[in-house]
Formats: sequence, C-alpha cells, structure tokens
Amino acid sequence: MMAALLHLSTLFSLLATTLSIAESISIDCGSTGSYVDSNNVTWVGDKGFVTTGEPMKIPGVVTKPINTLRYFPTGQTNCYTNIPVTKRQKTLVRTKFYYENYDGNFSPPSFDLVYDGKHRDSVAITESLLNNEETFYYSELIFAPANESISVCLIRTSPSDNPFISSIEVYSLDVGMYADLGPNEGLITRQRTTCGAKETISYPLDPYGRPWYPLGADDTLADLTTSAPSIDITGASNKPPEVVMSKASSSLGESIKLSNLALPLTGLPVYLALYFSEPQTLGRTQKRSFNVFLDETQVGSGPIIPVFGKATQVVLRDVVATSGSQIVLQSTGDSVLPPIINGVELFSISNSRNGGGGGGGQSSQSTGGNNDSGALGGAKNAGGKKKKNKLPLILGVTFASAFAILSSTFGAIFLRKRQNAKPQSNTTQPTSTGIGTGTGMSPLVEQQFASDTDPSYVVQDDHR
Repeated sequence: MMAALLHLSTLFSLLATTLSIAESISIDCGSTGSYVDSNNVTWVGDKGFVTTGEPMKIPGVVTKPINTLRYFPTGQTNCYTNIPVTKRQKTLVRTKFYYENYDGNFSPPSFDLVYDGKHRDSVAITESLLNNEETFYYSELIFAPANESISVCLIRTSPSDNPFISSIEVYSLDVGMYADLGPNEGLITRQRTTCGAKETISYPLDPYGRPWYPLGADDTLADLTTSAPSIDITGASNKPPEVVMSKASSSLGESIKLSNLALPLTGLPVYLALYFSEPQTLGRTQKRSFNVFLDETQVGSGPIIPVFGKATQVVLRDVVATSGSQIVLQSTGDSVLPPIINGVELFSISNSRNGGGGGGGQSSQSTGGNNDSGALGGAKNAGGKKKKNKLPLILGVTFASAFAILSSTFGAIFLRKRQNAKPQSNTTQPTSTGIGTGTGMSPLVEQQFASDTDPSYVVQDDHR
C-alpha cells in the first residue's frame, strides 16, 4: 500500500509540475541550467528556446537573472520560440533588458520587439540606466495567446545597434481579468502606479507578478492608509492586490491631476484602469464623491463613491491619449471630502478592435459595494519561423506516464487484495517513473526608469 501511495504522490506531483509549465515560466537569457531564487521562483536557461545569438555573463554583476544576457550581432530578426502558455487564457509576458555596458561601447541600443508575431513594442534604453543593478528597462504585454506556445522576436532597427535580452517571464492571469480585451488585442504596459505607498509592490504581494511603482512625492497630495482590517477586491475584476488597495493618495484641495503620462506626443489608443477604496469609516454627514476624466472624456458611468473595505474599478478604453494628457479627479458639488485614488494602470492597445480612433471611448465601472497636481512617474515598458511546438509532446508523454502509473498502481492494489484472498496469486507490481520540471511565478522587485521617445506604433501581421 505504501508503494501505491508513493506512486500516486509521484503522479500528482508530475501532473502539477507539467501543468505549471503551461501556466508560468521564467527564462534567464544567456544562462544554462536552472535555479530557484529568493522568492521560490524557478528560473531556467534559454537552451531550447533560441538557436541564434551569443550568451554573455556581465563582469561584476552578481544579481540573477540580470547578470547574464544574450545578444544578437547578426540577423535582422532573432526569435525565442516554443515558450509554453495556456491557449486563449489571458497571459502577461515581460521581457527585461539590463545593458550595463556589456559591449564596452557606452552606447545603449534601440530595437523593436514583436510578441507572438503581432504585438510590437520599441526598446530605447537610456544611459541613465547604467551602473545600477536596481534600474533596468522592461517591456510588458497582456494578451490571450491563440496557441499553446508563443514567440518573442527582437528586430534590428539600426545597423549599429545589436539587440539583446536579459530575461523573459510569463504569467497566466485568472479568468475575468482584463475581460474587455479582444481576442486579437494586446495591452502594452505604459505605467502601473500604487498611490500612497513608498515602495514598489510586486510578487509575491501581487500574485500575478505585476510591479506597482510609487506615485512619488507631491506636496499637493496626502498619503492615507486604510483602517479596514482587510480589503474585498472581488468588485475589481482585474484583481489589484489588497496591499495596493490599502494605500491611497488624497487631494489637499478639490481635485487631483495626474500628468506626465508615459505616452508619445503623437498619442495612442489607451486602456486606462483606476482603482479606489475608501480608507476610513465615514460619519453620517461625510461624503466622498468625485468624477474622473481623461482629458475631456469621463471615466466610468458617473461619480465615484469609494466603499470602505471594498475595491471599486473603473475602465476607459479606445480613447487616444498623449504625453500631455491628464487624468483629473474632480469633487462633485455635494462632496464633503476630497477625491482619492489607490491605483492606476495605463496601457496602449495593440491591434485595437476599433482601429485606434478617438471617438468617445468605452467606459465601464465595477464596485465591491451597493488645482492640485500629481505626476505619474513616466515609466515606459513602453518574425522568425516557429519550430514545432513541444508542449503537446510534453503533455502527451506526461499523461501517458500518468496513465501507466495509475494503471500499475490500482492494478497493484487490486492484485494485492486478491493475493490476500487467494494466496496462489503470484502477480507482481510493475513500476513506472517520470520526470517533470516546473516553474514558479516570477517576481519583479527592481525599479524601472525609462521614457517612450518613439512615436511609432507598428503592427506586424501574424504569418504563422
């Protein structure tokens, strides 16, 4: 019986680790082997995902995974392929770039990225990111993959610049998150802000690995902390972490103006998500009510009235915004208390289903219950032939092994019982083994400092 239980334990462990490959993976580019970091995240080398480029270890840098990279001295397009994902499930992909003058040129390169053959972003690393292991550049995309594996391609845009990459991280998101994202669309992260907090919030505080950066010091805003013992985030479908909802920025006047959006001057169609939670229990005569606008377009269907201990989410999409745009929170006439805000997510929309037209945009609001200025830190995050997908083979072998283990296990139990009843039976139990490798969800605890200086927005067709 103990042998049977051991086989069952092996089976379930094997299935769990195999399924986790499809749910999240962290690739340390330019490295070999695997390791587990301080957040219990498993990182794997990039062998099997890329066939071109040169690996390099950066002298004097010890922090993994940014101490290694892969650069591409030849070719117009170089791709990582066969990156496992869950088909049609919302997925976050982050690529990280730590230059640190690895080539001795003191000239950070610029190049483009194409995710899965259809979502394009530009990488423009500045010299301000040198000589500091706490700062680096990253690009991030949320989309629903059409297949069980994806590609990430680096596109040369200047003959003198060699594209390179430090890491690739993939996270599966829960059903319902970013639900108004179309099947062919992608959200390219422009900035993600936690208001009222002093430090960056990321995994494991955000179980989906999203980094939330502090709003920054502003003498027109006050930092608030909730007095609620917990925050119910079920009213916010994008699931902002509870720690983000526990902090807020409040105006010292009647309005909050968030400016310096991480967008180009020419403008892009955007997806804007704002999160609110009332930090204190209000008296009978107290009321907090305000309207939210992106430039002239209202966000949400009406005034925002945050609920104590619960999260409220409002979303606006398909409005064209620029670096000069403003998010304005304005108190209503009957409000006694000033406006507050807990969190902000701003994305540009790739392959927008509405063609990127300005229009009036589309707005939604959900909640868990029935001349001041602030600057959002300007942080930018913003193909090759695919090899045959290996994930079905992995799953096929795994489930075949699983079936063999189940058959042998229950067969052994049945035969053991028969052996106890009929001593003449001399059947022995066959053995079966399997090996699987799993990865954990990846953190992002470093800071990002960069700006979007490329006004172009190019869509590349998928020719797979």
